[in-house]
Amino acid sequence: MLYVTTRCDRDAFTAHRALFENRGPDGGLYLPFRTPKFSQEELDTLLDEPFSDCVADVLNLLFGTKITAWDVEYAIGRRPFALKNLGHRVMIAELWRNPDWQFQRTVQDLTRTLRGKDGQCGDWPRVAVGAAVLFGLFGELKQAGNSHDVDICGISGDFSMPMSAWYARQWGLPVGNIVCCCNENNGLWDLICHGQMRTDAVSTPTATSDADVTVPVGLERLVYQAGGVEEVRRYLDLCRQGRMYAPSDAVLAKLRQGIFVSVVSSQRVSSTISNFYRTTRYPLSPYTALCYGGLLDYRAKTGETRPCLLLAEKAPVWDRETVAKAIGVSEAEIEKMM
Repeated sequence: MLYVTTRCDRDAFTAHRALFENRGPDGGLYLPFRTPKFSQEELDTLLDEPFSDCVADVLNLLFGTKITAWDVEYAIGRRPFALKNLGHRVMIAELWRNPDWQFQRTVQDLTRTLRGKDGQCGDWPRVAVGAAVLFGLFGELKQAGNSHDVDICGISGDFSMPMSAWYARQWGLPVGNIVCCCNENNGLWDLICHGQMRTDAVSTPTATSDADVTVPVGLERLVYQAGGVEEVRRYLDLCRQGRMYAPSDAVLAKLRQGIFVSVVSSQRVSSTISNFYRTTRYPLSPYTALCYGGLLDYRAKTGETRPCLLLAEKAPVWDRETVAKAIGVSEAEIEKMM
């Protein structure tokens, strides 16, 4: 597969460069030159495979590698996740089932396997691994009897996971809407809901620091998909000048397509952890509570009842003090719950 960048789609680059370089020579983010599209038959075959085989096949397609299911299992284990059914057509994908208790470890280990050596995890490998894991998760759902489109809910942050879901949907995965959840740093919400975004906003520190992003780096990819290279240039010029970014109606309509953004305050995150534990005995991390609050907003506003998968990228032990305080137990108890 060949790649271009968000800032120049005339020059093509090898998958090797997209795997080893964080950005292209022009400073742009890598993305596939041609969007792969699975036929329904190909998709059914892929999703019928075990998780590790499915992940390996998607990554091999994207990078031209020849890793096997055994390579995937050696790197991240046979089941580096758990799916928890919460009722009301809501599931949590615990993507943190590894020694570091965070999905970033899975991304790093799979990237190392693809490269054959250690090194900084580039931007496109993060998105690609996220998409491959989503294919594996949807395979698990299919094999469990789910035949519906599924909404995806995750934190906005640097926008890598929402773009993983966006690309997976483009490639044929039955992803419904992508719910992006912000905290008080809600520049993405301003853009999608009001059609404009400040590029000079100062980040507000919160308990969900990974989401303390005013202008998500990965948003550049979505801007490219909505308006091409010229729109990216305009967007970047406004960012450099610290001015308001306001896309045209046509570009904004494409940015909004299949995307919903919600804002959940830090106070609400804390109360969500407490209330959720009281009714389910399940300890949410602040990040998963952010997602759950965003999902409730999305369903309340749209009336949508489609199944939804909450992407939990960090375990509660990462924020054990916050979680313990919210649910009224000791920090040691939080570790035992894992």
